[in-house]
Amino acid sequence: MRTAFLFACLYALAAIANGEPLTLRTSGQEANPVKFDPANKRLPGFSVELMQAMRRADPELGFQGQDQLRPLRRIEADLENGKLDVFIGLVKSPARLSRFAVIQEPPLYIQYTQLAVRKEDPIEVLGFDDVRRLGDKGVIAVPQGSAYAEFLRARGGLRIDDGAISISASLKKLLLGRVRFIYYSGVVLEKYLREEGLNDRVRLLPTLLSAEEVCVMVSKNAQAGTLERVRIALKRLQRDGTLAKLRLKYGVSG
Repeated sequence: MRTAFLFACLYALAAIANGEPLTLRTSGQEANPVKFDPANKRLPGFSVELMQAMRRADPELGFQGQDQLRPLRRIEADLENGKLDVFIGLVKSPARLSRFAVIQEPPLYIQYTQLAVRKEDPIEVLGFDDVRRLGDKGVIAVPQGSAYAEFLRARGGLRIDDGAISISASLKKLLLGRVRFIYYSGVVLEKYLREEGLNDRVRLLPTLLSAEEVCVMVSKNAQAGTLERVRIALKRLQRDGTLAKLRLKYGVSG
């Protein structure tokens, strides 16, 4: 195992040194404008700008497919079956660690999760025990395919609804009273509330319930050396401050 790892590192270094072209098949993600918002010229997305920076760090490293916004479940399926080589930016979870090669160092950023509730709901939550005690009156919505459904189920005793295909659809459920909470990245929820004009109808509870690493996922079927090639480019961006600048620009934490 150690020999194979060293070989992969040497292969990636040699590929960069020799200027060997490598174009990786990837995808954009639907309904996550913090990472992918190609119509927004000023803020096209953390992941979009990171791929551009990686190309500058390694001019022969390219990406294709990032302008195609796909649902999360399809992205994960295509990574697993080898139709995609890499995806820039998914929350690390036990299931994903088993399915993909995950670049854990450096993580792209830390995603802090919060609960959203209807504005008129007086509930305050300090932790999952408070939600657990609500029973059927504390149903939590999580968008379909999100790693947060897996995370919440592992906590035990929580009522979870992951039937909605997006955060927007989850917000509609919340406003109709079909769920009491939405659980997701606070930064992403803030963006949705602002852009959909819902700040007067929905509020975020202040408690930060978890901190999750967002990482690069590489298909186990990707070309040999891909993992280390991407990791080396990321480390360059970490050293030169590019990662820190992108985190600041998109309001996420390192």
